[in-house]
Amino acid sequence: MFCPILSSEEPITLVGGGEGSVQVLNKALQFAPLLVAADGGARLAFEAGHVPRAVVGDFDSLGDLELGETELIHTKDQNLTDFQKCLASLEAPLFVGVGFLGGRLDHQMASFTALLQDTRPIVLLSETEIALIAPRRIRLDLPLGMAFALYPLLETRLTSRGLVYPLEKAEVAPDGLISTSNEVAGPVEIETDRHGVLIIAPLAALEPVVRALRVPAR
Repeated sequence: MFCPILSSEEPITLVGGGEGSVQVLNKALQFAPLLVAADGGARLAFEAGHVPRAVVGDFDSLGDLELGETELIHTKDQNLTDFQKCLASLEAPLFVGVGFLGGRLDHQMASFTALLQDTRPIVLLSETEIALIAPRRIRLDLPLGMAFALYPLLETRLTSRGLVYPLEKAEVAPDGLISTSNEVAGPVEIETDRHGVLIIAPLAALEPVVRALRVPAR
């Protein structure tokens, strides 16, 4: 891995070369105004009228794109995805990612691996949903009836409250008990014993999730 090259005290939006839209990118920038592109993700940034602070990658997807004064952080390691290279090269209190969900399934699964490898707050956006690894403890104020799913990427002990189907210190695993197709029934509280459970919720949950992630844990 790399040492951070660019540090920010404010959240960073990462834009990748996968499925993404100008609308979703602009939504991410409302919560994480510093923009960094992962290689070909720079194209969506410029399409949206934004100049990224930096572009990270091996630049095999940039083509003849004119980057102006954008900083180039060149990383050649082919064992890492562009998303992983971005995370390894940057430091921030929160990352919001666009262009890392949807599209090719192998790319999406690689994004989940990157989330597992990094314990910092990282929220990925698709056109309709958000995905993030649950912190050890989080409380979310979400609308009643909102769809809400918990999917364990690793064997984990999970407590979930405020859902139609809650769990209390349940042993969950990708090849065992999971908690998908759930629904918000009150203030949602999630507790886990390790970094390994994926939260999946509608895009409308982004604001309360970001607000919860930016509050220091007690």
